[in-house]
Amino acid sequence: MERRLELEGITNFRDLGGYQTTTGDSVKWRTIFRSDTLSSLSDRDMETVCDLGINAAFDLRYGEERQLEPSRFLGHDQVEVLEMGLDERPDKRTLDSYEGTTEMAETAKDYMTEGYRNYPFLYAETYRLMVERVIAGEKVVVHCTAGKDRAGTAAAMMLTILGVPRDTVFEDYMLTNQYWDRAGRERPEMDAQTVANIFSAREDYLNAAFASIESKCGTIDAYLKEVVKLDDATLAAFRTTCLT
Repeated sequence: MERRLELEGITNFRDLGGYQTTTGDSVKWRTIFRSDTLSSLSDRDMETVCDLGINAAFDLRYGEERQLEPSRFLGHDQVEVLEMGLDERPDKRTLDSYEGTTEMAETAKDYMTEGYRNYPFLYAETYRLMVERVIAGEKVVVHCTAGKDRAGTAAAMMLTILGVPRDTVFEDYMLTNQYWDRAGRERPEMDAQTVANIFSAREDYLNAAFASIESKCGTIDAYLKEVVKLDDATLAAFRTTCLT
């Protein structure tokens, strides 16, 4: 199986299958996917995604992103779009409008780090619904704009629930740097470090998400039960469905 699917309109559409868990099981292929924006899919891409059997697309983009670049699956017969992203950004600043100052790169890094601290709590309902849909026999894809931050955290949570070691979770997360084509989203006033801080997957960002969970909840298990609202039976069913 190929982890990254070759598509015409997007570059970061990936399968979460094939990873080994701490118990020696393997995550099933062609069950859970992660992606960059589905607004740029070609007609042929849409056929490819449908042929994978995907039933639900969890869109974690903010309202303005969804309006500017609507998902091509809106109103689709097979793939239901679940718009789970916030209607407005939690921080009114927009990353692409920073003024060109010497502090811009550090401001961008702080902004991104704070976002990662919040993602596990802002999108907990998404994680629960993804688990429930997969248990029900559906195949799902989760995406944002780049498939890096919001979708990257969601993918990390899915793999963590399934018992994939954290080192491997981080390896999957970092693949965005290898695959994602930014498609000119950088602004001309951004220096190289600012671009790197905004548009690259960074281990310290995902570390911030896990540290936030552990700071607020103590353990991942407590977070899954208290925040994501997944009981033992549901967790067991998800693992049975997704592992081989």
